[in-house]
Formats: sequence, C-alpha cells, structure tokens
Amino acid sequence: MNSKLIGSTLIIAGTAIGGGMLAMPIISSGVGFSGITLIMFFIWFAMCYTAILLVDTYRDHSHEDGLNTMVFRYLGKAGQYITGFSMLTLMYALVCAYIAGGTDILRLNISNWFGVNLSPQVIAIGFTIVFGGIVGLGARVVDIATKWIFMIKLIFLLVVILFMFGFVKIENLMSLPIERALVFSSIPIIFTSFGFHIVVPSMVNYLNGDTKLLKKAFIYGSILPLIVYLFWQISILGSVDQQTLYSVINESKGPSGVLRAVKNVTTSKWVNIPLNIFFAAAILTSFLGVALALFDYIKDLSKKQVFANNSLVIYLITFVPPLLFVFYYPDGFIIALGYAAISVVITSLFIPVLLYIQVKRHRKEKITLLQKVAFSFIFLFGAGILVIQILMTMGILPILD
Repeated sequence: MNSKLIGSTLIIAGTAIGGGMLAMPIISSGVGFSGITLIMFFIWFAMCYTAILLVDTYRDHSHEDGLNTMVFRYLGKAGQYITGFSMLTLMYALVCAYIAGGTDILRLNISNWFGVNLSPQVIAIGFTIVFGGIVGLGARVVDIATKWIFMIKLIFLLVVILFMFGFVKIENLMSLPIERALVFSSIPIIFTSFGFHIVVPSMVNYLNGDTKLLKKAFIYGSILPLIVYLFWQISILGSVDQQTLYSVINESKGPSGVLRAVKNVTTSKWVNIPLNIFFAAAILTSFLGVALALFDYIKDLSKKQVFANNSLVIYLITFVPPLLFVFYYPDGFIIALGYAAISVVITSLFIPVLLYIQVKRHRKEKITLLQKVAFSFIFLFGAGILVIQILMTMGILPILD
C-alpha cells in the first residue's frame, strides 16, 4: 500500500478518534449497544459520503486551495463567513469540552491518590496553564508531545479493551433503550465523534489532488474509527450492566462516571490504572490538537490588529472563554460536545453538499436522481441534529450531563 495513503488514513482516523470517544459510553448507557451501533453505522456512512463529495469538488482545482478559497469561489462571501464562524465556534466548543473533561479526570485522580478535594475551577486553571502553555510554545512542541501521548493512548486503549473483554456478557449487549428520548439525545455526540472533514483540504494537498487515493484514504480513514468505536462500546457496555452504568454516570457527571462504573465491576487496579491513563491521553491529544488550531486561527484573524504579535493576548483570547465556560459548567463535557455538533453539521454535511452542487453546475454536469435523494437525506439528517440539540438546550429532550 502507498505510504502516503497509509499516513493519510491514520491522520483522518486520528482526527476523529479523540476525546469524543470518552463520551460514547456516557451517552450510550441509556440507549443500549444495538441501538447505538445502528446510529454509528448511519453516521459513518453520511460522513464518509460527504467527505468523498468534498474531495470530488477539487477535481478541476489546485490541490493547494484551502476550504476557505473553495467556499468563497462557489458560495460567495456569505458562505465564507458562515463557514469561518462555524469553524471558530467548533474549535471553541471542543476546547471547552476537553478542559471540562480533563478537569473531571484530574479531580477524580487527585482525590483518589492524594485524598485532596480541589474545586473544578482550580483544577481547570491548572490544566489550562500547563497544557495551554504547551500550545503557546508552538506547533513543533505540540507535535512532539502529541506523538508520544498518542502512542501511549493507543497502547493503553488496546490493554483496556483486551482486559474488559473478559467481563463482557451477551445479555448486557442485548439491552434495549431505558428511555426512547435518550436515543435522539445520543445522536449529536456520536456525530461529533466522526468529525474529520477539517483535514480534507490538507489531505488533498498532501496527496497532490489524486482523487483515487483520496477516496480510498477517506473510506479507510473513516472505517478505522468505526471499528475502534465498536470494540470500545462492546468492552464497556458489555461488561457493565446497563442500569448500573446509567445510574453511576448520572451520579458522577462526565468521564469520571465511566471510570467509577468500570472500577465497580472489575475491582482491579490492573484495569483502572490503564483506563485512567487512556482517558487522560485521549483528552490531552484532542486538547492539544484543537487548541493549537484555535490558537493559530485567532492569530491569523488578528493579523491587522495591534496585538497581532503579542502571544500572551492571543493565548488569553484562546483560553479565557473556554475557562469561563468550565467555571460555570464544570460538568459541561457532554454539553460542549453537543454544541460542537451544530458547527460539525454545517462544515461536514451542509457545506460539502452545497459546494458539490455548485461545482456540478459550474461544470455543466447533471446531478443524478440518486444523488438528489442522497442530498435530501443528508440535509434532513443535518436539520434533525440541529433540532435535537435545540430541544436538549430547551430541556425538552434529556441530556446525560
């Protein structure tokens, strides 16, 4: 297999597999394995399909063109502003989620190991200063840190899955949803966990616009997270009784709820230590990657401002808003991931389809009936996710957080 294809596949998979993976057992606890599996397959197909559409729009264009350039060319300034705003809010929402998740895990471990109960606000400040400081040092430092942490994450994920498979019971995997509304509430979080479209322009450039290789990369790169997520869900949902998992997670908000539930089942430090390390590594790799992207994005937006070369000001603009969110919503891991879904719908469903339609018109090519049906389903699905998130915000649909 082409070495660039392998590298691209891993980058795409690595972009999707991150902190959102920790939320899966939380939002799946009230849904059951069979229901969540169907949702994951449907979301995977929709995301893979729109990524391939986005790749196809580059067929007659320079592989060096960024998403911003393509959107401006075919969707005008309005499309460019909407896409830019969506990217900004997506990155802010994800940084909020990862600070909240990292704070939750750190607080639990400090309490367990040292018997000290610090407030979420104090831990959030410490987390942001230390790991946000790494981001402030630049891409090279983040690159080195991420490589090592990513390796640790994969090793301990494998250890946890292999160990937890010994506790899996078929009857746990056969559980039905505790409440029908929870099925809908799970969709935005699962959807966010399959978000990788942000790397499409980079991959187009990396593979020199080779459409055949790009399509393979996005198919393989999106299937990998699906497989990992399935094994992850089996290992947690299959080893912990549904009612137990659901009640523990309701008591302990955020990722710490999963850690407590697993600890109750295994009663073994040999799984709890690797699980803690995996959770911490998953949060850190996601935080460093997204925070660096946000830091650079704000730096780029501030080019004409007087503080353009002041890294401290850029740092504060990057991290103070997420910190304020965590101060007011210390258990906001799931909430922030849910809001991120709104931006992912725009950048990963709506924009690729609209771009593809405009490119086809520009080429004077017809859109087939099957494509029209597929596009209608994509738009309905995206609109459905937006409605679900609004209903959760209004308190009409339940949310596990």
